[in-house]
Amino acid sequence: MNLQPQKSKTLNSALPKLIRLYEHWEHTEEFLEIEKSLYFKKDNRCSVFQYENTKENDVEKCKIKANYYIGVGTVSNNHHIFVSPKINNKLLESIQENLDDIDVDHTAKAKIESKEEVNSLPEVDVVKMLSEIVKLPNATKEISELLDIDWDAPEIEAEHLDNDYLSPFLVLQFIHLMKKIVKKGLKKSYYTVEENLNSRIKGKILIPKTIKLNHLKNRVTNTFCKYQEFGFNSIENRFLKKVLEFVNNYLSINKELLSSVNSEIRNSINYISSAFELISPLENIKEIKSVKHNKFYKEYKEAIHLGELILKNFSYSITKSNTTARKKTPPYWIDMSRLFELYAYKRLLENKAYRKIKYHWKTFGNEVDFIGFYNNPEKNNEIPIIIDAKYKLHYENSKEHQDMRQVAGYARLKKVYHHFSDKVKNSDIIDCLIIYPTLNKETELQISEIKAYQNIYKMGICLPIK
Repeated sequence: MNLQPQKSKTLNSALPKLIRLYEHWEHTEEFLEIEKSLYFKKDNRCSVFQYENTKENDVEKCKIKANYYIGVGTVSNNHHIFVSPKINNKLLESIQENLDDIDVDHTAKAKIESKEEVNSLPEVDVVKMLSEIVKLPNATKEISELLDIDWDAPEIEAEHLDNDYLSPFLVLQFIHLMKKIVKKGLKKSYYTVEENLNSRIKGKILIPKTIKLNHLKNRVTNTFCKYQEFGFNSIENRFLKKVLEFVNNYLSINKELLSSVNSEIRNSINYISSAFELISPLENIKEIKSVKHNKFYKEYKEAIHLGELILKNFSYSITKSNTTARKKTPPYWIDMSRLFELYAYKRLLENKAYRKIKYHWKTFGNEVDFIGFYNNPEKNNEIPIIIDAKYKLHYENSKEHQDMRQVAGYARLKKVYHHFSDKVKNSDIIDCLIIYPTLNKETELQISEIKAYQNIYKMGICLPIK
């Protein structure tokens, strides 16, 4: 497929051009030569896109093919690339209907012919997926693995960079952690107070400050004092209150961006704000660097780290926490394949048919997406199962059957049989399940057998759409 997505119209020629792509789509750009690819978390095994430089009639051209990462990055001095999560619904339907047929070429059946078709394609609601994922155990650690921000690179400035995926990622994680902190109860600690007291002294007298601000102004009864208090108005809580102000401002201006989860977010903000009502925001952000974290309050450490990223993303200016026509952002990439895995994990944990589901179970260099038990109504018992989530919006001819063989290989590992030793014999064939994205809500979570293989099944999980 070699169809050019709609390009942005550059309003200011001084700004580099923004090339717009969609996941796993190709685009040929004239007057561009890319010297090297961009990599997710600087891992040269995970390229954000593939490219091929050519020259035709003395005009340099570059064919770019996006992988399963969304975000924005710089590919040359004069070009940025922006990848969004639009999906080919024709392709998903073809894969779902013809997964049993080894000889079906899904690409040919689901070819998009015009720009109008491209513009009408549905876009995955990344914010909605994230709003579910933040509720997972160890969500902060897992989410950090699917987000890559290059703070060392120059910020990208582009006209009408309309879809900001980075800010919602940081904001939603922060809100969820703040809810956990409030639910457990705010941390009390000793903190330093400086106060200009009248006709009394408390703690240490600040002599230079007292002379300068009181005695020289004929306020002889006033004394600047420094003392310790024990309570909620600590540096940590004041810092979180400051970040909360930024988040509130961002949410009030970007209602459309977060429309799918707006009600849930607003309820969470009200819940958090009531607990921080009497806490004053921290004015000197650098003070947070001096805080030593307590291992019994791990949520505080995570929330403060996220808070620092949020302030950095908004350039430490609350007036920049809104959407403007010209947007500056650090280069960042989101791993959509991993995002889908976590979304599938959340759906499996919610489904009572699945039990003891483990995520990214490792054995001898192999890593199984999910391993656990499934209540099979046909067999009328609880059976072991290996589950592999495949976020593939593009299949070349027969490539999906490599996935079948891969998951079947996992199910033959001796360590897997040892894990299920009380449920299976060495002669048994362990069931395998392939989870794939779908847009068909009627068939979601329905398991069906893949006829070309023994004991391998398929199940669709519906992607939320904007």
